[in-house]
Amino acid sequence: MKLSDIIKEFNCQVYTPELLKEKDINYAFCADLMSDALMILNSVKDDRILKESILITGLTTNQSIRTAEMLDVDVVLLVRGKIPSLKVIDLAKESHIILISTEYTMFNTSGMMYADGIKGIIYNQQW
Repeated sequence: MKLSDIIKEFNCQVYTPELLKEKDINYAFCADLMSDALMILNSVKDDRILKESILITGLTTNQSIRTAEMLDVDVVLLVRGKIPSLKVIDLAKESHIILISTEYTMFNTSGMMYADGIKGIIYNQQW
């Protein structure tokens, strides 16, 4: 699915419009605990999976941006109508992380993405 389609379908607010680019999103994972998200780093065997992934979270702190940066995931989707601070938006810009948000819950966001063909990341997944 194209990132632009996700932005339209989920009625996303884009906090880093200058970083927007057309890219495919084929994988997603959800975490509010960034330590859980970092487990992905140790389990995914092919970096191409992370390059086509989106991190879905309700965490609006610098931790979500830093975690995405460490994972080489360049799109973070905030759920439940969360609004990041200017400090977090600035960090996303500096880190070249596309930061967007939706009013949908994490559960509904995940389910809708899955229905659209986006796969969840499975531990130890191969390309």
